[in-house]
Amino acid sequence: MVIVRAGVMAADSIRRTASDSFADYGAYLVSVEAVLEGTVDEVCRSSPRIGERYGRIRLSTVGRLRSAGFPLLATFERPHFDIVLPGTEDAVIAGLERCFDEPVPNPAKQAPPVS
Repeated sequence: MVIVRAGVMAADSIRRTASDSFADYGAYLVSVEAVLEGTVDEVCRSSPRIGERYGRIRLSTVGRLRSAGFPLLATFERPHFDIVLPGTEDAVIAGLERCFDEPVPNPAKQAPPVS
């Protein structure tokens, strides 16, 4: 299953997001969307968290995240998930980044295909 993270995942941004989640929920969490049905393009276009807000996205898979020790929690409304981090140390953030492909353009920012 493909996982989509909005933005480029700068270390400071991931650390801030995870720390804010810890303050709110008691766990270090990073928000993502799962491609449960349809395509990455469709998920990006329909997601209120990705939409046209971000110029780039990063992709991973559930398998890569789990293999690196990052569990996923189903949160909020489908297809939203949170990646659970054990902390916000540099090594944890770097390990998370290695689970994702390089940033690519967000399909929601591009013109929809003409039918």
